Amino acid sequence: MNTKLNNLSESSSKRQSISSHHLRLILAATALTLGLGGCATNPVTGKSEISIISEAWEIKTGKQQYAPARQSQGGDYLADKGVQAYINEVGQKVAAVSDRKLPYEFSVINNGVPNAWALPGGKISINRGLLTELGSEAELAAVLGHEVVHSAARHGAKGVERGTILQATAAVAGIATANTDYGKYIALGAGLGSQLINSRYGRSAESESDRYGMNYMSRAGYDPQGAVDLQQTFVDLSEQKDSNFFEGLFASHPPSKQRLEANKTYAQTLPKGGITGKARYQQVMKRLNETKPAYEDYEKARQMAKENRPKEARKLVNKAIKVEPNEGHFHSFLGDLELDAKRYTSAQNAYSEAIDLNPGFFYSYLQSGITSEKQGALSQAKSRLNRSIELLPTAQAYNALGNIAERQGDTDQAREYFAAASQDPSESGQAALNSLIKIDVARDPGAYISIRYGRNEFAAIQVETANRAPRAFNNVVLSINYIDQRGRARISQRQIELLGASEAKLINTGLISPQGEIQISVVSAIFNGG
Repeated sequence: MNTKLNNLSESSSKRQSISSHHLRLILAATALTLGLGGCATNPVTGKSEISIISEAWEIKTGKQQYAPARQSQGGDYLADKGVQAYINEVGQKVAAVSDRKLPYEFSVINNGVPNAWALPGGKISINRGLLTELGSEAELAAVLGHEVVHSAARHGAKGVERGTILQATAAVAGIATANTDYGKYIALGAGLGSQLINSRYGRSAESESDRYGMNYMSRAGYDPQGAVDLQQTFVDLSEQKDSNFFEGLFASHPPSKQRLEANKTYAQTLPKGGITGKARYQQVMKRLNETKPAYEDYEKARQMAKENRPKEARKLVNKAIKVEPNEGHFHSFLGDLELDAKRYTSAQNAYSEAIDLNPGFFYSYLQSGITSEKQGALSQAKSRLNRSIELLPTAQAYNALGNIAERQGDTDQAREYFAAASQDPSESGQAALNSLIKIDVARDPGAYISIRYGRNEFAAIQVETANRAPRAFNNVVLSINYIDQRGRARISQRQIELLGASEAKLINTGLISPQGEIQISVVSAIFNGG
């Protein structure tokens, strides 16, 4: 067989997509590998350390990731705004005496899983579910002081630095293999913020945060015994095998009797006495503690909905609303139940109530936009969906906007939305990928099919077709322009009944062409989504 093969050009849109993706990977690899080998003194421990990442990067990254990270975990807790003000007050008192001045921020996330976390640059959050487990302001100061140390001592930044070479290598590998699997290297991951939040700090980092966090709370006027009480609480809860704690705080901050004993020993070296703040803490948390059963009912109702028990779920969430009418999550969930039942007006009313209660949370806007689309109110749908994307970009919102643009005949805009959504492996992302491929194939049947040809020893044309898409095509028709044995220009067609996802096939055409150029194009292809 003549092995001289001629590669036909890919569609221009595909070339542009790969090119821009390569550029992003190259920039990422370059950014990650610059500046290796720098040294700096850790402001908390006083130790000399290798420092790759600048403080400017920490502050910028924390600022960029803080809002999306909170959005993706439930948004801010607003049912009792006094709680947020109180947490910020205590947090700022502790941060003011830290060894590193950063733009510290403190927020309460509306999430029942007990947890607290810190991003680089001083961006710190504590979950509603942890606040109901604490017993005093001193314990709260211990939690927040611990997280302040994680930021001040660069624990999150160090985790990124440790992964720098690995990430840069992975990026370069992506550049080398980007053509091999459609979308493989541009799929949306959890995001940097999520990776930093869920980092499992090493023992030394946890020990540093315990010790120096106690220093900070003591300097701020709190009784360091609060840190001992906190660790005792965590040890007790870990022995109860509470799954919520193992999903949240204990996943990244594992408790142990050794940490409890270490806190007891270190507390003896610090000034005795200080603020305990039990009465004030209980007063501020009074409403949160009183409404805790409503949130428990809400979680039970969500589980009932998953088990296809909507009537019971509706009854339970309405009960929760009576206990805590200011909670937007409850109204959003009621909207979900109504949407599933195709009662669109009732669903829209519930989502509107949720938006009124918490106008800074993405989910109600997303669901309201999807409901508006189903009602045919496309202008309102686009407004609500775009607002949800401003708060937190999701495949669901982009896919819905793509569907609307396609309904309105704007396939260019639809393609942009579907392309954004298709980077996510979720159900909505995969639906968007189907829609994207359909648009591309309608415009150019060969958008995802590459072709090579050659001649065998008998001068017969052989064609290799390769499907670059992760979806199958039926009835792929090829047009072959060639010079026959008598020197005449001829055109012939060949059909492939099925070209599977990422499949390549070699076709023996039976067409004899001893000489001259051969031009092969895809005339038509039917997307089957398989």
